[in-house]
Amino acid sequence: MTISVIIPIYNVSAYIERCIHSVMNQTYDDFECILIDDASPDNSIAKCERMIAEYKGNARFKIIHHEHNRGLSAARNTGTDAAIGDYILYIDSDDAITND
Repeated sequence: MTISVIIPIYNVSAYIERCIHSVMNQTYDDFECILIDDASPDNSIAKCERMIAEYKGNARFKIIHHEHNRGLSAARNTGTDAAIGDYILYIDSDDAITND
């Protein structure tokens, strides 16, 4: 059973590291995490790229970029279209999830 975690990202530099850390620290690691850059004007994506580069776990991360801001629903739909998991979990980029 695989899980796809979808996180839309737009102007959340103050929160995104907490969110991504909570995903990276999961006890279950057969999942993909799809980050949707909804043309964020801040350094949110740069922070994500740095964290992914330093990540040593088994989960798979990928970033999909929108050319212009399309909104939360469109970002979630983009992630859903790209997802390969048996189940999909949507996380807001200013939220965090527990380790299990």
